[in-house]
Amino acid sequence: MKKLAILLGIIFSLVACGSNNDDEYGDPDQPLVFVSLTADNDTISPGETTKIVAVATGYRLAFTWTKSAGIITGSGNQVFYTVPPCDVGRNRITCKVTDGNYVSESKDIYIVGE
Repeated sequence: MKKLAILLGIIFSLVACGSNNDDEYGDPDQPLVFVSLTADNDTISPGETTKIVAVATGYRLAFTWTKSAGIITGSGNQVFYTVPPCDVGRNRITCKVTDGNYVSESKDIYIVGE
């Protein structure tokens, strides 16, 4: 019985310390605004890397990145894109931003590997 009381006390403490406070994530009524998608360089040589940054505002944002070719590394609102020798040409990178209300917007950017 004593072990059960201790276990319940620990669980209660963890639940009480957890936060469901939306203030730390922003206002749920704040609309999603996908401001910009930019790359440091829009033309790179095979093997080179460029940084791509998505700027957005809203509630509990999640970023999903896809590409037509090449390699994306990283996550969140900033990734790095590399063009391998076999993927030269005009390559599309798409960033989809989804907010905590399941509203989403996408933007494309093109990086040329030459």
